Amino acid sequence: MGNPTFEIRGKFYKGHCFPGLNEYIKEIGKNPKAGNRMKQEYQMIACNAIRIGLKRFKTDKPIILHYVFKEPKKGNKRDRMNVFSFADKVIEDALQRTGVIPNDDPEHIANTTHEFEYTSGVPSIKVEIEIVNS
Repeated sequence: MGNPTFEIRGKFYKGHCFPGLNEYIKEIGKNPKAGNRMKQEYQMIACNAIRIGLKRFKTDKPIILHYVFKEPKKGNKRDRMNVFSFADKVIEDALQRTGVIPNDDPEHIANTTHEFEYTSGVPSIKVEIEIVNS
């Protein structure tokens, strides 16, 4: 059996799956509550994908999150670390919120990896969870 995996698919932000860190910072600059609303909105999208993809999977062991971002082939190419940074924060919080992990601290999230691909199809973020056996 492979590692637990879930995928967030859709154009939730201006033709992309999720906004980037710059867009989030811009919202916070307008009003801290606007930034929080944005984070909560995308956290809920992530929670829904986690519940569908992981069912009742839970672990208290350290994990490595392997991300594959599929960004739109057309249009501007966004800064990869901006895309990754916001998505990683939201997804780690969503994993904790759904009870998949007890905490998103370094004891439970040992590491992350990220890859980027460009697609003519639907943008997505695929997340594979590797359990670290110590």
